[in-house]
Amino acid sequence: MLFLVVCSAPFREEFERSLLEKGIEGYTLIPKVLGRGGGSEPVMDDEVWPGFSVLFLIFVEGDKVGKLKEILGEFSRKVKPFKAFALREVEVI
Repeated sequence: MLFLVVCSAPFREEFERSLLEKGIEGYTLIPKVLGRGGGSEPVMDDEVWPGFSVLFLIFVEGDKVGKLKEILGEFSRKVKPFKAFALREVEVI
């Protein structure tokens, strides 16, 4: 299962530590993403909407899916902006 995770940049290191603690070692990081979502203020890295987010692409299988979902639940309660999307159908080429 592939997860797309948008996380406020100041929480990047904490999120990475949580992944490693749960045995999730592989991910791709896009270090600066801008945008506007439904549950938080825009992040555009400008004078009106300061700040930016990071984007994690995380592929996990088996028991690691549950471990990742635990981390996602914890961060979604305490971090804004934070949003995770699960893509069930993934074809690795």
